[in-house]
Amino acid sequence: MYLITALFLATFAASSVAQQPASVTPSRPAPAPLQVANPHYVSLQLTQDVHAPADRVWARVGEYCDIGKWAFPDCRLLAGDGGYGSERNIMNEVQVGKTGHSYTYTQPVRTNAKYNLYHGTLEVVPVTAKTSQLVYSFFYDNSMLADDAARDAEIATRRKRFTAFLLNMKTLAEGGKVPSSAKEAMPPSLTPDQLQTPNPHYAVIPMTITVNAPVDAVWARVGKYCDIGEWGIPDCKILSGDGGLGTVRSIGHEVLVGKTRYSYTYTQPVREGVTYNMYHGTLEAVPLTDKTTRLNYTLVFDNSMLADDAARSRDIDNRRARFTKMLENMKVLSEGGSLPPEALRGGASAARPASR
Repeated sequence: MYLITALFLATFAASSVAQQPASVTPSRPAPAPLQVANPHYVSLQLTQDVHAPADRVWARVGEYCDIGKWAFPDCRLLAGDGGYGSERNIMNEVQVGKTGHSYTYTQPVRTNAKYNLYHGTLEVVPVTAKTSQLVYSFFYDNSMLADDAARDAEIATRRKRFTAFLLNMKTLAEGGKVPSSAKEAMPPSLTPDQLQTPNPHYAVIPMTITVNAPVDAVWARVGKYCDIGEWGIPDCKILSGDGGLGTVRSIGHEVLVGKTRYSYTYTQPVREGVTYNMYHGTLEAVPLTDKTTRLNYTLVFDNSMLADDAARSRDIDNRRARFTKMLENMKVLSEGGSLPPEALRGGASAARPASR
């Protein structure tokens, strides 16, 4: 009797497993805890009017190592060509966002130190045909400082230093010269033993698509920080913030760290026990004509922790395919169309075009 019962139970268990839907997959493990569980994000924006057109200003002060002219002497590139993924010898800062008249940079994670998610964005905004405005924005977590007095003092010091740098940029852009006395001593590069990843390898994936709609309409339709819930990954929620610097969304706990009128740059926070790959994404809308727009989506990240070149190539191909699909979804929405649910998360079903 025992043998018959055992055989019956085994047969029933095997039948139950066989009848499970093929789509059932094991749940993904929970992400590692955040390195900084309760960050205190602060943002600071400084501006300076310049009596010169935006193109001329940017040509004078907007290259990634032009900081050597207006702040710290002897800037040089450690890696890259001055675009995405370029690393300069000032605290090993890495360029993680870029538009025609702006760039965003950050500093790498250090060993045995909490990461404050520091980002800076330098931008030139045209005002008239002959004038422009320099905008320098900062974003970081200052929860590591001792108290409110220390935080206030740090912000005041940063404001004073970079206001002086903006005045130096104004001088250069208007044709003047900046004396050495107006600059600061060159901060040192970080040594490999100070870095969580001593030998990073920054990969850059640029993607683009043309949209038959004006830039304001495109950005209004797909450019808000949680619009990704409509064109990329469903169920996006804002966890904190108002859509500006420091806003956190539920997808990967991603933090908005750079922003211009028609672009934003985001990253993910450092997690305990996980090597940080410096992942950043930048979404940008560029007007082409009064009726057409180019959407750019650029990813930059460190893929040195992957096993070999074959693994790196597969990872890049997978990311390119996923985000190209997202750009195609944005095009459909921006042109007045709608998407079926399966179009998100890289679904195979084609998007429904706009009615004409």
